[in-house]
Amino acid sequence: MYRHRLIFVLVMWLIAIALPAAAQTPTNISTIYLPLVSANTIRPLGFETNTGWLSASSVYPQAANLNAHWVRLNTLSWREAQPTMGSSINWSAPSFTRFEAEVAAANALGLQVMAIIDDHPSWATGSNHICAAILDQYHDEFAAFVRAVVAKYSQAPHYVRYWELGNEPDVDPRLVGENSPFGCWGVIEDEYYGGERYGRMLMTVTPQIRAADPGAKVVFGGLLLARPQNGPNNNDGKPFNFLEGALRAGAGPYFDILAFHSYPTYFEEIGVNNAHVDFDKHPITFGGAWASRGGATLGKINFLRDVMQRYGINKPLFLNETGLLCDDRYTSYVPVSGSCNAAAPTLQQAQANHLIRSSMRAIAAGVETYIWYTLQGPGWRHAGLLDGSQQPRPAYIAMKTAIERLNEVRIPPQAFTGYGTGFEAYRFSGNGFVLDVVWSVDDTLRQITLPASSFIAAYTRDGAPIVPTISGGTATLNVGFENIYLKRKP
Repeated sequence: MYRHRLIFVLVMWLIAIALPAAAQTPTNISTIYLPLVSANTIRPLGFETNTGWLSASSVYPQAANLNAHWVRLNTLSWREAQPTMGSSINWSAPSFTRFEAEVAAANALGLQVMAIIDDHPSWATGSNHICAAILDQYHDEFAAFVRAVVAKYSQAPHYVRYWELGNEPDVDPRLVGENSPFGCWGVIEDEYYGGERYGRMLMTVTPQIRAADPGAKVVFGGLLLARPQNGPNNNDGKPFNFLEGALRAGAGPYFDILAFHSYPTYFEEIGVNNAHVDFDKHPITFGGAWASRGGATLGKINFLRDVMQRYGINKPLFLNETGLLCDDRYTSYVPVSGSCNAAAPTLQQAQANHLIRSSMRAIAAGVETYIWYTLQGPGWRHAGLLDGSQQPRPAYIAMKTAIERLNEVRIPPQAFTGYGTGFEAYRFSGNGFVLDVVWSVDDTLRQITLPASSFIAAYTRDGAPIVPTISGGTATLNVGFENIYLKRKP
């Protein structure tokens, strides 16, 4: 199903070179960048930008240079488009105007767009929260609105195919502010946390999406998954039952992709090289409730697959919002040298290391899309790939290098144990070679050896070439906490 994207990108390029530069890209940017797409595979790495940032002159060139494959846009507002019941859709509403500009920029960059539709009008929710659940009696009105949106934006010049309905629906809106962009459908008092109502919405809306565009992909609103079933009870109900509630309602056939989020938190612990802490598996981070299940990334993947298996379904997984956050609210849980320092070089190096560790684990586990929140900086809780001046941080460079390396291979990889204990490695297959992404599991510098005749190339996390030590027909490389890429003969 992914060959059409390569064809589409090539067609768009042919169209673009015949248009004036101003119609292709933001002012004073005229270069078209096309990602290298291998046949029969989906490319996993991407980013989210907040409204208006992708087409901004300070961010667009950085997006072009990154050469990612996905962008997630949380821009479309039903509340803006139909503020009163029965009104015609206002296609000139600010969110639609901005969305069209962002999609045009994404198309010029060859990015696959994932578009979120949310921000529901109060007449359909009975609530002042901008992202409250839609009442059952207005599901038909929402379906009609979504069908019109998909019909419009699945066609030229937009070609949007991935539609996500809501964002972090497994949060009760009473737990967040009225203007919070998440927390739509959760109900603390409900055994299934409001998931059944969300499922009923999908059963009404998805047929209209598919009628408007048979090639559309419906994405289950990215689940926060604040804690697993065996986590501590913070009087917030049972958010872990939200997906099961939707499936109980019969929504299994009414979405194509199951999305989820993962946000471990960075800590400054005393006496520790905090750049070399595996926060994805740290027992006290925001994802620590998942530690016993393999960490924030793998724990959520395994949990979601377990729930789907109980209902006889197996949907592709998208990790469509992630990052390593700097959040002072959690520093009281560990010995710290002070507050979470957003300017600390250790934070930025930790984010780069986390990006590689969590993305490789997710991709090897079959997750098809990995989206960092956000590209622009400084980002939510200082997690942007760019800084406040929109210049690359280490995580940006790490993602760019990963994209360059993965563009040469087939996905997904497999976990590789051939280097022995003390290493974590993932092996990708290429055309006549393999690519190993490998790192030391802790702060210990370790060595790997291979026949010199099988060595092709090696690179640091940030893309610098590595020259191995050659002796007696054996090549030796040092591997530390930061990953390396090893390209070798099979």
